[in-house]
Amino acid sequence: MSTNYDAIVVGAGHNSLTTAAYLSKSGLSVCVLEKNDIVGGGVVSREVTAPGFKHDTHATGMILIMANPMIKDDELELQSKFGLAFDDPEGTYVSLFDDETWMGTFTDLDKTCETIAKFSQKDAETYRNFVNRTIQMGPMFTAGMFKPPLPFGPFVAMMDQSPMGREILGAMLTSATDFIYKMFEHEKVRMHFMKWVAEGMVHPDERGTGIYLYFLTAVAHTQPETSVRGGTQALSDSLARCIEHYGGEIRTNTMVTKVIMDNGKATGVQLDTGEILNANKSVVACIHPHLLGDYIEGLDPELVADAKNCELSSFGALNTHWALHEAPNYKCPEINKSLLVECVPSKMEHLRQGLTDCKEGKLASHFNAVIAHHTNHDPSRAPDGKHTLYLYNFAPLELKNTGPLGGRDIDGWNSEIRDQYKEWMMGEYSKYCTNMTSDNVIASAAESPADMAEWSPSFQKGDIFGIGNWIHQYLGRRPTPALAQYAVPGAEGLYLAGPFMHPGGAVTGGGRATAMKILDDAGADISKVMSI
Repeated sequence: MSTNYDAIVVGAGHNSLTTAAYLSKSGLSVCVLEKNDIVGGGVVSREVTAPGFKHDTHATGMILIMANPMIKDDELELQSKFGLAFDDPEGTYVSLFDDETWMGTFTDLDKTCETIAKFSQKDAETYRNFVNRTIQMGPMFTAGMFKPPLPFGPFVAMMDQSPMGREILGAMLTSATDFIYKMFEHEKVRMHFMKWVAEGMVHPDERGTGIYLYFLTAVAHTQPETSVRGGTQALSDSLARCIEHYGGEIRTNTMVTKVIMDNGKATGVQLDTGEILNANKSVVACIHPHLLGDYIEGLDPELVADAKNCELSSFGALNTHWALHEAPNYKCPEINKSLLVECVPSKMEHLRQGLTDCKEGKLASHFNAVIAHHTNHDPSRAPDGKHTLYLYNFAPLELKNTGPLGGRDIDGWNSEIRDQYKEWMMGEYSKYCTNMTSDNVIASAAESPADMAEWSPSFQKGDIFGIGNWIHQYLGRRPTPALAQYAVPGAEGLYLAGPFMHPGGAVTGGGRATAMKILDDAGADISKVMSI
């Protein structure tokens, strides 16, 4: 193995892999280093229950990345050359209430409005008019999403020049709760959209979340929401194949302990074995802002302090995985083939209380799950005739009270509480189904926020979004104004990639913007590897 490369990439999450793939395609020699035994970070699939059952242990639904030119235009040829494929589920996002009524969001706006009209014709028309407006705004959102963001001040000044831009700024300064309450009249319609917004892991009562619904609807009705054929691991693996095709090298089970600095320039990395690898042009690091000062010596103390003060999300999730004999059969069977099902209480106060409990460190007493049953449209994820179930519930990042498990005060997560809550979740979920009894379960597994933090340093305290999507951590302020352009001040040649950078958490292919910045700084012809 070589010890000298043009670029060294620390971490093999999907953002870092995306950066590495573009750099490799541009002709640079690239080495990717990953501490785990597989690449992907939060975009992985593992057999955590029983042999042959592939479970997406973190991310599972694909929506934002579908608007990324990397996928939309197949810039890296992941689909045409490197084996990436997507499923085509019948439904996308459905809220199933505990009184056996449901509402759905589909790519088809008419179909979505039909389900809203079951509860309120007025809300259906309000939503149609709103989406027709947000679709017009869509290019404003997507144009800046997959490239380095404008600094926040110029962004605000630019948006303030038009009525549409001023509307977006207004949404950025309000809460999703206030916005949704003003727009819709029926409680269940409000709950459907509040739960959707909460998937951003920030409580919808927080100011700044009002913009979520604009962006989500603009994308949801113009791009398919789908899943990766064979599991999300297949997305990461296709990126790895792309990197290797262009001569890049990937090392797993490799721990980086330090970025080597020489006169203010990043020149390589040191491994836990003591080995030093040299980077002639750049180091790309998936280093969480909280850890920046631990890996890089000599940075401005104020820069390090600001990074360490980045605020995490309101809550995280406890994710459970189930190997089944039969696919879940809902009491509303017409939603059986949906990509994602959200089990929601039928009373607003119960939904709100569950979110607030998680924010305050308490296990939610009201079930608020996200469910995916991918084997309904991708049988390759399980042995013949068998099925997988992805079932997660919002949960505190730092556990302080066991809620429905006896209401005991506790100092953090442990495996006993994790597994007890997993069984509680299945007990609640079974109430929505006709066949989720113990004899349908082959095996199960669970990951708490503490487990997720152990899997990836990008998930500090289990925050799968890296840091919170707060208004002070949007765009040219993510993670901090000084770091938002991906280059680390005071460390020439060092760049950041990860969920804590613009455009944020979820699966976005955000490493494209990091690659764009690196190539632009190097004076390369960016148009040879991506559209500008």
